[in-house]
Amino acid sequence: MTGLNPLEPRNENLTDLVFDSIREAIVDQTLPPGSRVSEQRIASQLNVSKTPVREGLLRLRHIGLVKSFERGLRVVTPSVHAIRNAYEFRAGIERTAAYYAAHRADNAQREELMKLARTSLDAATAGNALGFRASDRAFHRLIATAADNDVLIRAVEDTLTLTTVLRERDVPSTGDSVSCAHEHIAIAQHILAGAADEAQKEAGDHVLHVMSLVLAAHTALAQP
Repeated sequence: MTGLNPLEPRNENLTDLVFDSIREAIVDQTLPPGSRVSEQRIASQLNVSKTPVREGLLRLRHIGLVKSFERGLRVVTPSVHAIRNAYEFRAGIERTAAYYAAHRADNAQREELMKLARTSLDAATAGNALGFRASDRAFHRLIATAADNDVLIRAVEDTLTLTTVLRERDVPSTGDSVSCAHEHIAIAQHILAGAADEAQKEAGDHVLHVMSLVLAAHTALAQP
């Protein structure tokens, strides 16, 4: 393991900075799958105290990116089981978020949601993977925000973090982002119309569709 880069002093919450740094180290495999996570080593490499590292690791364990192992923590390893569990849970959470967003979103949120859906389609059509991922994350987060439920917002954020890391680390490319973007537009249309039942179904189907793409790509990569 080459190690993490020291953090520069900033005004942001230090625990958030440490969390982001460890999460990115998992994605780029600076912290490889299955590797032991040392609180002391990470604190030393980031040039911070152990307290924000401990808090960041607790959140990562809660999300499911590190797991308890004997008397320590290890980075989760790639598996069909892990991917399926993460996406199935996310599908349930996002169904609920879309349902309440259709009831509670204000006009500005509805308009922004459609704008993000169209932006994701433009990026996907142009083959702009980074642009698609950015608008995709913003789209799903806005649905949670529009649901106006703090507990639900945190749950969506955690499941989005988990599935994003598993996808970017274990399955860098799944293709078919254009069809996913079209699904964003369908979800946005239902929320704009206040069609809660249709919005929740479309949102759940969308997440499960993404899961099927990730699982297929994961299986293909695992084959010799």
